[in-house]
Amino acid sequence: MKLKIAYFFSILSILIFLLFFSQKRNTNKKKLKVDIDFKHENGKFLDSQMVNKLLIQSEDSTFYLVKDTLDLNVLEDLLISNPMIANADVFRTPQGILKVKLEERSPVIRVINNHEQFYIDKYGYRVPLSKKYSARVPIFYGKLNSNITDLINFIELIKIDSLTKFEIIDMRVINDNYVLGVRSFPFKILWGKNTKYRHKLKKLKYLYSYLGGLDSVKIQNVNLVFDKQIVLDYGQNGK
Repeated sequence: MKLKIAYFFSILSILIFLLFFSQKRNTNKKKLKVDIDFKHENGKFLDSQMVNKLLIQSEDSTFYLVKDTLDLNVLEDLLISNPMIANADVFRTPQGILKVKLEERSPVIRVINNHEQFYIDKYGYRVPLSKKYSARVPIFYGKLNSNITDLINFIELIKIDSLTKFEIIDMRVINDNYVLGVRSFPFKILWGKNTKYRHKLKKLKYLYSYLGGLDSVKIQNVNLVFDKQIVLDYGQNGK
């Protein structure tokens, strides 16, 4: 009987020890404090709460916060896989803080093709629309062709000059030629191919200086394709 009691207490002691050891081990697995910084102060498409959700939605919802199972490379890959994030740098400080530095993608144009809408950044990556932020960029109507690089280069040229940066609000490609919509007038501009940019820009500025701020001009189309000419098409709106 005494032997059985001793055996029982021995087993109980082992169980208590294992339970204590397990609790102590779990206590040592303290969760890290997460500090999220965006390159441009505040995130546009994302915020800290949304980034935390991205981390939690991994296969193991707690692995990223536990010190002895932390894999920084996995975290960075997880963040960069998000189409709104261009770059991610994750590291841990000696104070036990998990630092997450993020750079969001910067859209240069918004694409609308039937019911499909998305942004394109300067590297040609697709960026989904966000309920949190709407980028003020020109709109491209229609299906993108294979030469996205030419479109991006054209957008970068537009952004350099103050007139085109403000005035050009949308574009489409018709027969391999850019057709532009402007802010101040209802007419469309046949720009043609992305060539002789300075020459066409000079003609556009001359046209604007000639038209002034008139809002009653009945021009339907402006053709800048021909050298040393600006062709105005009044259509049915004028002579």
